[in-house]
Amino acid sequence: MKNGTSRAVLVGDLFRGDGPFLSIADDFVAMRCGFCGHPVDDDARFTADGFWCSACATALAASIK
Repeated sequence: MKNGTSRAVLVGDLFRGDGPFLSIADDFVAMRCGFCGHPVDDDARFTADGFWCSACATALAASIK
């Protein structure tokens, strides 16, 4: 279990229209990767940096290991 911190984003925060999550919400609605811009399918991932396709999210995870 985590120590009281969470990297989760509430849906209400995504669609509130202000703050750092507006671009994530835009990418989610458009179903595009926030990193490479390509369309995403059901394999999209929410990362700390945005809404990414699985290829970009996997590459990020591999680069920070």
